[in-house]
Amino acid sequence: MTSRWVVETAPRKSVPVRWRAYSVDIKNENVEITEEHRSSERAGRVALRVVEAVWAEHGDAPIGRLYTEIGNRFHLQDDLTLDAVAAALESTGLGPNFMAAADDEKWDAEIRGSMTEAIAQVGDEVGVPIMVFSDGSRKAGISGPIMSPSVTGEPALALWDNVVGLAWNPNVFELKRSRTTGPIL
Repeated sequence: MTSRWVVETAPRKSVPVRWRAYSVDIKNENVEITEEHRSSERAGRVALRVVEAVWAEHGDAPIGRLYTEIGNRFHLQDDLTLDAVAAALESTGLGPNFMAAADDEKWDAEIRGSMTEAIAQVGDEVGVPIMVFSDGSRKAGISGPIMSPSVTGEPALALWDNVVGLAWNPNVFELKRSRTTGPIL
């Protein structure tokens, strides 16, 4: 939901977006979780390997579209298969050649590098999403916002300003409240 908010809001704020990889499977490598949860996390890691391979060849340009297409299949169609990743590649015009990356563990190093950059901004005690803002001379990161459903329209723009303001304030560490609803996709 946060990614949908970013997709809607960043262009309206004239903010460039660089999508980066963060694997919950890698983060939870040494954590005991259910096999169902682990399977879902593994699907994410496999998809991120493909995303990293695309990024290595094409740079940032297609990543937002690819991320959206994979997310639609994973979250809206509940399809965590390699076929879903292949269909996302096809729908973005990238073709099937990148699917070889799905089984190639070398891309895990790229994912870990991306995660290290994010953790450097927010610390290791947070979850995703992570947003990092840069004004050229400095960076500030924040975990969140977690929302459901995604905020749209004018409230989305106001939320953007608030999140950016909180991120730049070094004295703010956490805001949180209990969830009152499950994911509304």
